[in-house]
This record gives sequence, C-alpha cells and structure tokens, in this order.
Amino acid sequence: MKVIDDIKTILGKEPLPTTKTHEPPKTILIVEDDKILLEMYSDKFVKEGFTVITAENGKIGLEKAINTKPDIILLDLMMPIMDGKRMLSKLRQFPQFKKLPVIILTNAGEVDNIRQTQRYDNACEFLIKSNVSVDEVVEKVKFWLPAFSLL
Repeated sequence: MKVIDDIKTILGKEPLPTTKTHEPPKTILIVEDDKILLEMYSDKFVKEGFTVITAENGKIGLEKAINTKPDIILLDLMMPIMDGKRMLSKLRQFPQFKKLPVIILTNAGEVDNIRQTQRYDNACEFLIKSNVSVDEVVEKVKFWLPAFSLL
C-alpha cells in the first residue's frame, strides 16, 4: 500500500487514509552498570516509543525481569554484584523466559565467553559497545521485535 500511496503523492493525488493499529509500547529492560550509558540508552529508547525499565546490576535486573516481564532485554556482561552472564543463566531457568530476546551489549569481546553465553543461554545478539552507535542498537532491538510499532 505504501508504494501506491507514494505514486499517488507523486501524481498529485491524495493518498488513501491509513489506519494505524494501536498496540501498547514494547517494554525493554536495560541492565547496565555505567550510569552514563544507562541514561543514554534509556533516553533513546523512550524517544523511540518504548517503555523503559533499568537496572544497575544483574541481581536487580533479574528481579525486574521477573516482576515486569519485558519484551526484550539489553544486557551488559561485566557488572558488580551479579554479572550479565549469571543473570541470563538464572533468567533462562524460568520457562516464561526461555525464548525472551536478550541482546548482550558489552566491551568484553572474549570469543569463548561470547560463544558460551550464546550456546548455553541463548542470547540472540552480541554487540561490542565500542563498535556500535546508539541508533544501531535501537535497530537491532527492533529487528528482534518484528511487531514493534509506535503509538
């Protein structure tokens, strides 16, 4: 329908009215111990129409995941109290979180660590913080949430 509307616009005709489905915003849990990064990602996802929940470590992140049931998690690996790898392992023990999309966002690019987390704890994506922009992270999150739509 978008192509037809574009052609009508080019030809000077009025495009057909579109109905926008109103689905509730997707909820993302961002687990990150760096307060500046946490705030930066949080602000960006709010602007993109997400409901954002944050946690400073894996222990709080696990509690918030269980209590809020987010649609996706953005998870740092290296954090105090409980690291991301342990949080993800514990989260996957709950049946309702077996297939929850989790994107690892880390500076710890150790290949064995990444392979093990991906293989045993089913992380859907690994992003190295220094190699991706905030916009690229948002695009990856949207990719793993194909039903994502703004209000």
